[in-house]
Amino acid sequence: MTSSVDRVERFLLYAVAYLGLSALWIYEVLDQGRLEGSEARAWSVLAVVGAAHVAFGFAVRDWPALLLPVVVLFLAFPAGYPESRFEPGPVWHGQLVLLPVEEVLIAAGLGLRAFVERRRTAAARSS
Repeated sequence: MTSSVDRVERFLLYAVAYLGLSALWIYEVLDQGRLEGSEARAWSVLAVVGAAHVAFGFAVRDWPALLLPVVVLFLAFPAGYPESRFEPGPVWHGQLVLLPVEEVLIAAGLGLRAFVERRRTAAARSS
């Protein structure tokens, strides 16, 4: 059993990592148009980012993690328009579209963690 202080510290550590990686994603990938030119590369990177959101939800274990994609939206405002020939709007428009998807993926990770812990607890009781 972890104390509430440990839980808060763990959450803050994960939140800082999530926001840092999200800022890197926004300013080094999206704003620079780095996914442009290869549809296969773009889909592969998006699949990895999606899996990372599920893994984040699984690792963080706390429902307030669902607020972090909203914070990322505000991180994207200063980015402006990407260095892309195909993206017509500012970077935050894309982040706004991704927001519900990120929420669902993090919630899936949280739900998966709850399911695994429930199964583990049930197995320990039956032993």
